[in-house]
Amino acid sequence: MSRKTTKSTEVIYTICPVLVASHVAVAKGWLKTELAKVKADLKYLRSLPQEEWLTHFTHARSNQFRDGGNIPSIWARSEGRKTRLIGLTFSTDGGQILARVGSGINRVSDLKGKRIGLFQRAATDRVDFHRAVVEHGILAALELNGVKPREVKLVDLRLEGPDHPTGAPVNSPAELWNRPAERNLASLYTREIGALLAGEVEAIYSNRGRSLTYQAQGNVKAIEDLGRYPDWTLQIANSPFTLAVSEELASEHPEVVVAYLKAAIKAGRWIKDHPLEAAGIFSKVLPGWDAGVVAESVTRFDLVPSLSPQNLAGINIEKEFLLKHGYIKNDFDVNDWADPRFIEEALGGKSRVLPAW
Repeated sequence: MSRKTTKSTEVIYTICPVLVASHVAVAKGWLKTELAKVKADLKYLRSLPQEEWLTHFTHARSNQFRDGGNIPSIWARSEGRKTRLIGLTFSTDGGQILARVGSGINRVSDLKGKRIGLFQRAATDRVDFHRAVVEHGILAALELNGVKPREVKLVDLRLEGPDHPTGAPVNSPAELWNRPAERNLASLYTREIGALLAGEVEAIYSNRGRSLTYQAQGNVKAIEDLGRYPDWTLQIANSPFTLAVSEELASEHPEVVVAYLKAAIKAGRWIKDHPLEAAGIFSKVLPGWDAGVVAESVTRFDLVPSLSPQNLAGINIEKEFLLKHGYIKNDFDVNDWADPRFIEEALGGKSRVLPAW
């Protein structure tokens, strides 16, 4: 697969604020080093002019890596973006349903006839990924507790304002997520917790990291935790996280894709052996997460990316949910999207599934 290049190849990367090894590969300098070995010039998407930033969600660039939430990657593929799925990371343990302390609501069955907040971006040219996460979690919690969706009132919590990220360019995810505006995530999650505290709704859904942060303030409590069940499919909500690459880059420079994966694999293995140091790195790129949850999560999850059958099954579950509920319009085969040749070579093996380039 390896090819010799005579000139530098520009490569753009972007990573969601989630628990994936790419963050450590960037922080430790391994991603830049591995790509330099194959004459690739690495740039962070948010270091480019602002009009380029929306491609974090749309994957519109032909030289892009994207690691993070699966909903935008699935949506982009459904919209016809030519990408390849080269790795997956399953590092979430489900979200929680929150209610106010003193509300008298102690279990999901108490929500019959009550209002549950459902995030909604007022205007968007891309998939409303956060709404999809919340709806998936709410419906799972209702089903677990024998409550039908028609027995509750799903209230749209609309967020006005621009659909796209704004601000000054930055050079790394850590620099981005430590700016006050992004660190507070005022444009997203405060809409929901604010509605709950104000009595606009009786319950909301939140991921575990933010949920524990909210609960530490003493005003809210969890009445359901999807992470406490042995059923791993309940953890599907924007995860498993997808590492995808533009098809043009993969076809023309497969050695660059392998180099990226080598750095991510190295980082994932290093995290296992250095969980405390890794937690410190992740704390800088996971805004809204309780520090203790970050440390605990680092020790519980395997952050070495893979295209395991279980991970691929998880992506298919997410895709089917998005299709059923109208978040994507066009179906596709997840197994056709996944390309295992790159990660097999990065791990030192040979492709057993597809022919060589």
